[in-house]
Order: sequence, then C-alpha cells, then structure tokens
Amino acid sequence: MNKDTTTPPQTTWTITEEHVGTRLDRFLTAQIDTLSRASIQQLVSDGAILINDKAASKSGYALRLNDRVQVQTLIPSSAVKNVVAQAMPLDIVYEDSELIVINKAAGMVVHPAPGHYEDTLVNALLARYPELKSQEEDLRPGIVHRLDRDTSGLLLVARNLQTQAALIEQMKAHQIEKRYLALVEGVVSLDRGSIDAPIGRDPRNRQQMTITSIDSKDAVTHFKVKERYQHHTLLLLQLETGRTHQIRVHLKAIGHPVVGDPTYGTGRIRYGITLHRQFLHAYQLRFTHPTTGATIELEAPLPEDLQSILDQPEFL
Repeated sequence: MNKDTTTPPQTTWTITEEHVGTRLDRFLTAQIDTLSRASIQQLVSDGAILINDKAASKSGYALRLNDRVQVQTLIPSSAVKNVVAQAMPLDIVYEDSELIVINKAAGMVVHPAPGHYEDTLVNALLARYPELKSQEEDLRPGIVHRLDRDTSGLLLVARNLQTQAALIEQMKAHQIEKRYLALVEGVVSLDRGSIDAPIGRDPRNRQQMTITSIDSKDAVTHFKVKERYQHHTLLLLQLETGRTHQIRVHLKAIGHPVVGDPTYGTGRIRYGITLHRQFLHAYQLRFTHPTTGATIELEAPLPEDLQSILDQPEFL
C-alpha cells in the first residue's frame, strides 16, 4: 500500500475471512490509498480488475473467501504517456549523480494521480532531469516518499532505480529520519511524548484517514515541544512510520490539530492572523547515502508564510 513512502503498490490480494462480504470497490479503495472509489469503479468498467482471473462484472461484487483480486493497471497507460516535462522552479537543497533533495513549496502536488497529471513535482523533475523518464512507465519516477500538497519542506528523490530501491529499503527499516515543525491548536502540556495509534481510511469519508483497527497500519509519531504560546504550541515531530496524513491525524487525535488544517482541524488560525494552509513543514532530513555510505543531514528553514506567523507571538 502506498503511504508516505513510495513502495510499489500491491496489485493482487487473496480474500480472507475478515473481508468476506465486503464490496469490491470498498475493499480496493482501502487497499490503494492513491485512488478514490470512483477511480476504482472506472477501472472495473475498463475491465482492469479481475476476480479469479476474470474481469469483475460490477463494483458492488461481494467478496468471497479465497477470491483472488487482481488490479491489472492502477492508471490507464494513456495517462502515463500524458505526463510531460514542465519547466517549473525547484529549490534544490542537495544534489549529486545519485539523488536529489528538494525543498518542496506548499501547494505543489508530488506526483500525478487520476485527474491531476500536470503541474506536479514529477513534471518539474522530468524537465530538469530527463533521465528519470527512463524509469519505466512510472507516474512516480524517483520518488522515495511523499508530502501532502500543502505541506512544505524536504523531499528525497532518486535519480536511478538502484538508488530509489536502496532508499526505499532504508525507509522501510526506519533508517531515514524525518522531522517536521508544526504549530498546533492549544497548549500541549507534555514536554515530549509519542503517539502510537493505527491509521486507516475513514469509513465515513474515504478521502480522509482516521485512527482505526479496521484495515489499518501501525503508526508512531514522536513529538517535542519547542515553544508554548498563549493559545498554541510549536512542536518538533519525528515520524517512526510514514502513513498518509499521519501527523495531521495523530495530532487531531490528541486534541491538538495542526493550525490551518482544513481537513483535520478548524482550517484557519484565529486571533487575527491569516494562514492559507496547514502549518506543517518537513524541517530536517537525515539518511545514509546508498553509494558513498556518508551520513547526509539537511535542514530547510520555515518558509516565509509560516515564519511570519511566529514573528507575531502576541497573536499566538
């Protein structure tokens, strides 16, 4: 399953007792978090989803024990061919012949997905590094992990398949350290702590994640208070796992959602300050270079829109 890391998506499942009777489209939406239920239904219509080696006849098919579900393609091949190089500014923090680290701007989608094939980081990378196009017909060439559209900060990209595979293995082994800065609502009482709660799709809203024991994966987030204000707290967070929306979901769960988060928080900052996105920034990155063995440690300061908030502590 594709979460914050970009391991190749699973495409075949054998149905166990816990999923017997589940609708096909609901099951696959839970397994493939990059696709909406409507996209799954379109793939069924296209004959791209097989049940026991035969094209599924309907999205609402009730799964049976030991059914073999196979997704032949997650994205139509025509969509892959339409992913073109687009020259866009990139803030390159580190670069060598094997990998790149980008300081991603808020508002930029990392990779193409159904309904959004242009103006992504991948489009910009293809323009600057044409060799990435040779990485098979892949909508995520070189991408090792993701950041949400409105989260800024450090993002690791590989320039070849060998480096990508090595970095993904480091990610799986929790050997890549990612730290974030987040301004959250309310005053956090503990100086430091950990949030250990599994995350999966919200059954009431498939576009959101939630803490659940159903079709979920373990998720652990560590936090440390950097600054307390009258109504808010600035946190330094480190991910032990990389689930979709992990920080945002975990902070909501402890009653301190990220300031400005429209999905898991109030969507705005109060007390006279305006913020047009969530206050979440991928601040530090530490990993071992797969080729040289050197330890790479990088830091990206808060962008201007977030720093300007902290520069007015009287409103916080």
